[in-house]
Amino acid sequence: MPELTAAEMFTQCDWTSRDNIVQLMPQYVQEQHALIKITKKSNYPKNVDIETFTMKTPYGDAELLKNTPLIIEANKRQCLYGANGVGKTLMFMYMSEGKIKGFPKHLHVHHCKELENHELSESVLDTVLHCYPHRNMLMKCEARLREVIAEAQASNASNLDALKDNLEWIVQQCNSIRVYDAEERAKKMLRVLGFDDTGMKRLCSALSGGLRMRVALCMAFFIDADLLLLDEPTNHLDFPSVLWLENRLRGYRGSFLLVSHDRILLNNVCTAVMLMEDKQIKYYACGFADFEKRKAADDKKKEDDINKFLIKNVNVDPSTMLGRQKAEKKAWSEAYQQRQVALAGKFTFPEATVLENPENLPTDQISLINLKDVRFSYNPEQGHFIFNTPISFNVTASTRTGVLGPNGAGKSTLLKLLTQKLIPTEGSVVQHPNFKLAYFGQHSTAELDLQKTPSEFMGEQFPDEKGGVLRGHLNKTGVNPNNQDTRMEGLSYSQRSCVIFAKLTFHCPHLLILDEPTNFLDLESVDSLISACNKYKGALLLVSHNRDFLRRCAKTFLSVVPGQFLFFDNLKEAERSTYTFIEEMEEGGHTNASSLIQKNPGGGSVHSSQKTDAFADVKEEKDAVTGMKVMTIGGAMPVKKPAAAVSAVAFKEGDKVQALWTDGKWYKATVKKVLPAGKYTVNYTEYGNTANVPAASVKALAAPAAKAAPKK
Repeated sequence: MPELTAAEMFTQCDWTSRDNIVQLMPQYVQEQHALIKITKKSNYPKNVDIETFTMKTPYGDAELLKNTPLIIEANKRQCLYGANGVGKTLMFMYMSEGKIKGFPKHLHVHHCKELENHELSESVLDTVLHCYPHRNMLMKCEARLREVIAEAQASNASNLDALKDNLEWIVQQCNSIRVYDAEERAKKMLRVLGFDDTGMKRLCSALSGGLRMRVALCMAFFIDADLLLLDEPTNHLDFPSVLWLENRLRGYRGSFLLVSHDRILLNNVCTAVMLMEDKQIKYYACGFADFEKRKAADDKKKEDDINKFLIKNVNVDPSTMLGRQKAEKKAWSEAYQQRQVALAGKFTFPEATVLENPENLPTDQISLINLKDVRFSYNPEQGHFIFNTPISFNVTASTRTGVLGPNGAGKSTLLKLLTQKLIPTEGSVVQHPNFKLAYFGQHSTAELDLQKTPSEFMGEQFPDEKGGVLRGHLNKTGVNPNNQDTRMEGLSYSQRSCVIFAKLTFHCPHLLILDEPTNFLDLESVDSLISACNKYKGALLLVSHNRDFLRRCAKTFLSVVPGQFLFFDNLKEAERSTYTFIEEMEEGGHTNASSLIQKNPGGGSVHSSQKTDAFADVKEEKDAVTGMKVMTIGGAMPVKKPAAAVSAVAFKEGDKVQALWTDGKWYKATVKKVLPAGKYTVNYTEYGNTANVPAASVKALAAPAAKAAPKK
């Protein structure tokens, strides 16, 4: 007989039978109940202990792991480390799909990854609430049992006691995973992640990559699995979101395996490391910083020992055991040397063609792209502008600028305006007539045909080049010969990213734009990319949440925040301007990980500075001393009356105060300048806007402050 579908099983369920009801639950829940019934214990073991584990590629054409132990202790915070292509993502997939022989079937495993297409059709809140199958089924069973009990009571049925017992049991199960306060918990977590009530109602399909990843993380911590698998969770996240993630991982009750290229995150949350290398998993009971030191020492010692062995055994019979040992050690040594050479040369660029320069200008004055007084809106008829205040940015042949800012503030929009993928609503974009541009975006891998191989892709991009040259370039960018003839669908995201880099770097550009380039790259590849960027002689625009990457590659820094577009000479000043909570942290103020996101502009909603009607009767002027654009909020502006009386105290530069905003509420601010005619230039410290306000709109910080931030 054909197996019943889930819907048929639910319809035909005998609600008096506990076993029948359990069969409706997810497989791991069924296994837990079976185990508890056998052992007579209320708890079940949460560790993984597989003595010999072998893992092949999806096509079975190669072994990635061979006869190695797979051990995951309960409540362990571990980093999973290994070069691209060793099988980290594949092992995560096999774990979450129950495809590993001997892996405990009763363990609740959740694989946190970017949202897939079928997860984009609902609102943000509904996506989180519906992501937990066990909760969904318990709620469905409870509702049906109450209906059946009502029917049984009406007919005075004999099975009423059994039905009530099962309803009581279902309610207990609901309480054990906190079903009844689920919506409240989800909303609280989403608010912390930057989604207000409006943001929670937005469709996931309308979110940026960073906001989608916030939703995926919310889903992961909402589910609270026994084993959480995190594959590059910082991809597309901004700095405050990374700090929030770090805080959540520190307090996670279950076990997790974390793959990340963010050294700071790994150092701060991991207490052990699993290394995938040479088809084995090796275990290090130490933090990540100590692991890197120990691994470097282990590699050096192994290389020295092998060299001594090879020198000692120059002439040995290859058919003997000693001969076979020599062959294995020689193969390891050659592979190790090749990897070091490959990493040193990865992402290298050829020389660029000479730019037309009829005026014989110095390099730093040759304009490649010049944005002049640009305003932009995706929906101008709705009055929502990404850049409402006009912005200007001249990218020259010597520009090396790091771009930072919260998600949703307009960083990716800026890059699309520069590359003419978007047309300004107002203003102009002027490009050099013959410069070459290379653009690596957050979703550049989406252009790949997953049914084609990397070698086929490169052949289509460069039809006049010889296949051997293209293969050699693929190998340089980390796509080894074994993967060059594998379909893209069989490659990891990191390997697909390397294919895109191969295309971009085959001919050297005059301007290289990298939008979150470290996503999906392993740590060694990130180091190689940093080295390549520093050797590259052209112009660079870098958008990244990786502060170490920005610091080591950029010379100037652009802070993009709603209502703010400012350049800085060093990263620290740019960070302080972009993320205002940094100053509070440095001064010893109380700032927890949750409040970081709430103070971070650019979350799930539109900020007031991006609305065309937000600043009626507000003038924008340039400060004569600093040259900074400031808004002047006039006393005649129609605002709500403040709840508290205004103090007549005179303030001086540097004073911490509260200042009135256009919504009629008071917010923390710092006096930047004392102006004539009883006015002050203030900076709203929890937001970043600078404004000129009358003295009547400034009061002492001791007065009660408004709890909410300016509406986004």
